[in-house]
Amino acid sequence: MDKPLQEIKNSSLTWLHVVAPGEKQTQEACKRFNLHPLDARDILPPLQRPKLEDRGHYLFLILLFPLYNRTTGKISPIEVDIAVGKDFLLTFSSAPLFALDQLFREHAPSKKKKTPVQTLPDSPSVLLYKVLSTLEHYCYPMITHISNDIDAIEANIFEVKKIENINEVLRIKTNIVNFRKAMNRHTRVIKQLVEKAEKLFPVEELSMYFNDLVEHTEDIWGMLENFSDTIDAIHESHVSLLNLRSNQIMQRFTLFTSVIFSLTLVVTALSARAP
Repeated sequence: MDKPLQEIKNSSLTWLHVVAPGEKQTQEACKRFNLHPLDARDILPPLQRPKLEDRGHYLFLILLFPLYNRTTGKISPIEVDIAVGKDFLLTFSSAPLFALDQLFREHAPSKKKKTPVQTLPDSPSVLLYKVLSTLEHYCYPMITHISNDIDAIEANIFEVKKIENINEVLRIKTNIVNFRKAMNRHTRVIKQLVEKAEKLFPVEELSMYFNDLVEHTEDIWGMLENFSDTIDAIHESHVSLLNLRSNQIMQRFTLFTSVIFSLTLVVTALSARAP
């Protein structure tokens, strides 16, 4: 069952945030803010490719971000859709994303809160920057985690007797592939955002807020490429060592078989000569 739309607003800006949107929620939000029917379709499953669409009175962004499952230790991409206009920001995440959900809660007024509520900015570009910056920085702990996993498996590279090592290498490789899948085209989309948003927001303001986001996406992509090369080298080393160990075992088995066969022939010959 679709939940009611959650939103925060001030005199000049409305932020609406929806987690795992259903068809009813999507249609309600798109009708209220006059979004294009194609965008309404893209918000719903399945995952779409990252892109930016200029709809005239608003911009529509699709970005993928990595989601880490603590139970399985695996990373999978989830979709975040963003529609931004002169007086609104809409965010839709295909699954709960702690960093984005927490940012929304920090700006939402509530009598139960013990800490002061963050003031919703008047400019949608400032809020959009906060959302994108929060999501980009949310990636760095996962970067660190992958780096630590690679260091740990590299330290145990010669322990080829442990089948868990190969399984761990394959898990890390899969995580890096899914991470790269999520971060693909981020830099291009953000650059397009700065270029196309001139009619909605001051260009100088956008440049100040979004230039560092481009640098973050480039840094993350560079680290992922380095991780990919490293884990591929580790995987090849593990396979080579396993093949070497298998060859050694086969040589010993062949030698053992030859000795047993020779002894069998000797015993058979002696038995044949016996009176």
